[in-house]
Order: sequence, then structure tokens, then C-alpha cells
Amino acid sequence: MLCPLCHNENSEIENLNKNINQANGVLEKAKFAQILLDKVNALIEDHEDKNAACVTILNLRKSTAELIIKAKKLA
Repeated sequence: MLCPLCHNENSEIENLNKNINQANGVLEKAKFAQILLDKVNALIEDHEDKNAACVTILNLRKSTAELIIKAKKLA
């Protein structure tokens, strides 16, 4: 279950994930990945409980976004 902070932002994060999945090519995916990374970093910083389950999910999303951005740099 998501905390109230993550719950409020979840629909936007889900939309960004959908955009990444539907994007054609790494350059297009990286645009959405950067937005997602910025959003996730802000949420992690705003989290009072660093051990919350949703922080684990946020860190997974962060890692995924960073991988897409790294792939863009290699392209």
C-alpha cells in the first residue's frame, strides 16, 4: 500500500511509465525517463520514512529511469 505522498503522485508516475513503454526508440523513451527520474527523486527527498515500502518501489523506478537514460547516452 502506498503512503499518501506516493498515492497522490501515482497516476502521473503510471502515465510516465506508460509513455516510456509506448515510446519508439531510446531517445523518445529517455525524455519520459528524465521526467520520471526528476519526479521520483523529489518524492524520495520528501519522504519522512526512508524505510517505507513505497520508497523501495520508488528506488526501483529510479533505477529503471537511470538505465534508460544511460542507454540513450550509448546510442
